[in-house]
Amino acid sequence: MTSTRTYPHGRLYRHQEYVEDVESYRAGGYHPVKLNETYCQNRYRMAHKLGYGSYSTVWLASDSVADKYVSIKFLTANVSKSSKEAQMLARVAQRDCHDSDNNFVSPLLDDFTIDGPNGQHRCLVSGVLGPTLSDMKLTSICDLLPLDIAKRATTQLASGLAYIHACDMIHGDIHLKNLAWRSLDFGSWSLPQVYQSLGSPIKQVLSRIDDQPLGPEAPPYVVLPAHLLGLYTSYKASLSILDFGEASLISESRTRWHTALPLQAPEALLGEPVGQPADIWAFACTVFELFDNKSLFRCSMPSADDILFEVVDSLGRLPDHWWTKWKYRGECYEDDGTKKVENLTEEYLERRPLAMRVNQMRSSPPAARSAEQLSDDDLAGLQQLLARCLRYKPEERVTAQEILNLDWIKKLRTSPSVGRQAELL
Repeated sequence: MTSTRTYPHGRLYRHQEYVEDVESYRAGGYHPVKLNETYCQNRYRMAHKLGYGSYSTVWLASDSVADKYVSIKFLTANVSKSSKEAQMLARVAQRDCHDSDNNFVSPLLDDFTIDGPNGQHRCLVSGVLGPTLSDMKLTSICDLLPLDIAKRATTQLASGLAYIHACDMIHGDIHLKNLAWRSLDFGSWSLPQVYQSLGSPIKQVLSRIDDQPLGPEAPPYVVLPAHLLGLYTSYKASLSILDFGEASLISESRTRWHTALPLQAPEALLGEPVGQPADIWAFACTVFELFDNKSLFRCSMPSADDILFEVVDSLGRLPDHWWTKWKYRGECYEDDGTKKVENLTEEYLERRPLAMRVNQMRSSPPAARSAEQLSDDDLAGLQQLLARCLRYKPEERVTAQEILNLDWIKKLRTSPSVGRQAELL
């Protein structure tokens, strides 16, 4: 989830790199978590920071009752008031605990509320996860995942999304940062052993711009997130879909979609009602990124109009009711969907349909994937999958359950090195 914030009273703190937005340590914002603090009648002791988002920080904690390490997500006070994330996770857990596809959703282990200097905060406890697929891409050669990992992630994401949709839910925020590998259960590891794997916490002193002392609303230091890639060699190779903060029931009417613009379906970009088909569109865009080092609909600092231009370039003219609603269309397209040559620079004149965008994956340098290349069958299967997911009319898009029945996906799922059954340890 992304957010652009303004500060009506100005900035308070000196800027810090690679951590959460420190300006949100004020009323309604983050809770000032500190290392070695305990919560919930001393049950949970903070050991390290795992990550952060616009509306939460996530911490590694030792659980004295269960005798294991867990992840605790501290929501900002403003979001805690309206968050349905705990209810959504509970719904996923209740549907059918014997369904193997629920292994691709990290279960909620505990849920509690704390009162702090910035307000009341909801705290969600779950298992510890390893690196996200975004983390893995950023540290891979040429930002390309190994093919077996891309294929495995595709099948497991499809399985997890099918399970979520079977719960009559919309996830609402599918992207690489919300997909992580399950890690080892640290179990009886000592704290030094955990630090050997994740790195010791690195603190950065927090200070005010006016050099006044910090109040109780801010921690004395912020902590850099742990190096979760250290868990990659020891994870159970099962993917987990994260962050149900944008999830909702299909019975709820919604037009707002908060995921990144390049992943948003046309109906979301145009402010129309969205449902499970918008998850399918985001799934397709995410799968493309699993196999390539670029976004399917890519542009620098995109607006909704920029993405719609790319969508039309790839998939053709929008349906009439959307075409009429898209006010910017006349700047770059004729009414029949052809490009206005006089208004575009040379780089945007050539059309790049979906098939071309998929086939250009062949140009990926072999060294980036240890000489692996997508086969003709893989390219054909991937193109068919994307085409079925990226239909303009939401009701014509393939469902998550139907994705699992596509020939290419069934082939991947039964492959010994890729398939789901081989990975559920």
